[in-house]
Amino acid sequence: MDVPVHRSSHHQPTPRGGGVAMAIVLVAWCATAPLPAVVQAALLLSLSGAAIVGLVDDLAGLLPMTKFAGQAAAVVPLAMLGGDSLAAGQGVVVAVPGGLFVAGVLLFLVNAWNFMDGINGIAALSAAAVGLVAACAGAGSAAGWVGLGLLAACAGFLPWNAPRARLFMGDAGSHVLGMAVGALLVLPIREPAAPGFWPVLAAGLPFAVDVLGTLARRALDGEPLASAHRRHLYQLAVRSGYSHARVALAYGAMAMILGAGVAMVERNHEGAGPEAVAAVAALVAVVWGAARSMLAPRVLDGDRA
Repeated sequence: MDVPVHRSSHHQPTPRGGGVAMAIVLVAWCATAPLPAVVQAALLLSLSGAAIVGLVDDLAGLLPMTKFAGQAAAVVPLAMLGGDSLAAGQGVVVAVPGGLFVAGVLLFLVNAWNFMDGINGIAALSAAAVGLVAACAGAGSAAGWVGLGLLAACAGFLPWNAPRARLFMGDAGSHVLGMAVGALLVLPIREPAAPGFWPVLAAGLPFAVDVLGTLARRALDGEPLASAHRRHLYQLAVRSGYSHARVALAYGAMAMILGAGVAMVERNHEGAGPEAVAAVAALVAVVWGAARSMLAPRVLDGDRA
């Protein structure tokens, strides 16, 4: 049971663990989808590992460093899968070993979905939007198949979680969703001819900008970053009076629109994906900053009062 505390967005004890079913769906889907054997093995290991770490944390509560170590172990198979191909795939060149860079991205996404799973529907709806973008933009590719599985897992869970939550996904769910979104970025790197990388990256920007922007704002304010808080934009919106459903739909719709928009740009202008994502990232950052400037003063001033 998830018993509410002072920073919770719910008021009644609610069962959690729905993420176990989502993990089972994703793992079963990847085990039976027409994927190359090495891709299949990496997906099964990383998705299962992420779900197990999350489930243990749900049941027993892990120390932060122990939890992070478990997450780091879970991302290794997918990081190894994408690392060797990173410099050649999608024109991306990095200054650190490819596998290490991919591991960092995967760890960020696992924790981003964990941080953002704070109101009804937001994590599953946004992940479903990313899955739909991957399924459409990368139809027939490995990422397209995994995107379909992610969409199915989220669609089965959402009626239990939104608009009124009868069940939470817990860390088992948020971990596996973040890992699946990361897989949708890793897999196109192995198939440079397969579209989907830039649209999926664009679809993940609403969550990424909220997490990074909130961390930066808290650091500037001198807050200890490891402490619990309620300063994400989605939390400020709910505390300002917007319903869980409206906020979750806004994030999901933004993810879908951004991903579809970049996919259309890529389709009409070959090689324009990076420029389109850069423009979209700037737009999301501006919108995030404007929305936070509007909502934060009345909410955070009330906290201090």
